[in-house]
Amino acid sequence: MFTVFEIGPWVIEADAAETRKQYEKSWAEPCDCGSCRNFSEAMNLLPAEKTRLFTQFGIRPAVCHDLGEHGKENGLHHYAGSYPIVGRLREGCPEYHIERAGDIRFSFSLPSTTFFIPKDFPDPIIHLDFSLLLPWVLEEEAE
Repeated sequence: MFTVFEIGPWVIEADAAETRKQYEKSWAEPCDCGSCRNFSEAMNLLPAEKTRLFTQFGIRPAVCHDLGEHGKENGLHHYAGSYPIVGRLREGCPEYHIERAGDIRFSFSLPSTTFFIPKDFPDPIIHLDFSLLLPWVLEEEAE
């Protein structure tokens, strides 16, 4: 069932229940590098109010396959990535327009490739693109 979300310049119709169902499936093996494992662990440690931007759409924040680490800022690791959502942009620009939800910078876009979208992820699809800073939480040294 599609729900309407008004966020920044966007009006989004998203099916959070279907998106959640997709994130509960077993996807292809994620990257196993230290940076990606740290992202997953650090996202699992964030309080609910910090991850609400993602979870309201049915996203499991620790599961991101389109992810990159882009150095450090003020001792924190800068991550940027994209999560697929079952949904459509009803209003607003699909171009990259940055909004903020606390410390998280985000935007919504149309997928330009299906490379990082799991097989059988249902249409329509939009992306929640994000950028955020996270601490290193793994016991091993940062790469």
